[in-house]
Amino acid sequence: MNQNGNPFESMWPQLSEIYQVEGVSGLIDFIRSREEPLLERRGLFLMASQRISSGQDLSRTLDDVVAISRAAIGEFATQAELETDPDEKSRRLDGANILSYNLAADLAPCWPDDDEPRTLEHYQEGIRCADDCLRWRQELNKGPVPFSMAWWAMGAHRCGMSDWNGASKAFEMSLEAAREFARESDESTEAGPQASFSINIASGWLEFARWRSGDRSSYDRFLKVIGAFSQIVQRGEEEQGDALLGIQQLETAAKRLTANESPNL
Repeated sequence: MNQNGNPFESMWPQLSEIYQVEGVSGLIDFIRSREEPLLERRGLFLMASQRISSGQDLSRTLDDVVAISRAAIGEFATQAELETDPDEKSRRLDGANILSYNLAADLAPCWPDDDEPRTLEHYQEGIRCADDCLRWRQELNKGPVPFSMAWWAMGAHRCGMSDWNGASKAFEMSLEAAREFARESDESTEAGPQASFSINIASGWLEFARWRSGDRSSYDRFLKVIGAFSQIVQRGEEEQGDALLGIQQLETAAKRLTANESPNL
């Protein structure tokens, strides 16, 4: 799933021109018209979804990201259904799984460098993606960390819909999956500067959702998670990048998702 290793990279200028002239629907139609080989359709959909998602030298909207990503997910899932070789089937299904998670992440309301307003339809699409990820990860026998990530995606979009109780339940599942991995790895299962990114990010979002659902005591615990990330940043170790991402996620979510509500609840 590495864009730089895509064997059809040379076709990107053509795809880019089609997208800019005919729009995302024209681009999807063009790729779908490439009947053989199946590898080419996968490669082109993968490359187009990654490029449009990242916005590299392109003027795009979130609706364009949804359209091309949904077409790519559908291509991988359909090819998985038609595949008779078990290993190849799993690879195709995992491609759909990864693309689905990436779309859910793109649509989440917590990225400081992406201020395009999210709509109800975006959150509903994010929930659909998270549901698909949970189902496919079960089928693919994934470990606890991928499940923690999928439940995080579910919770983030529940937050976007102000479904704070539903979000809390999703983040509880995310945290439990992260704790399962921590126990397997003999690591801390509680949030803090010694904990993994998975433990801290799930804990931070869980306290945020609980705070917004009416538990005022959760606000202090939410701030403690941000403080834990800050301590990791100050240590300057290899986890610094993830810790900065954690701070940005939580602070951006708190700013955007409380804009129309009482900040103190």
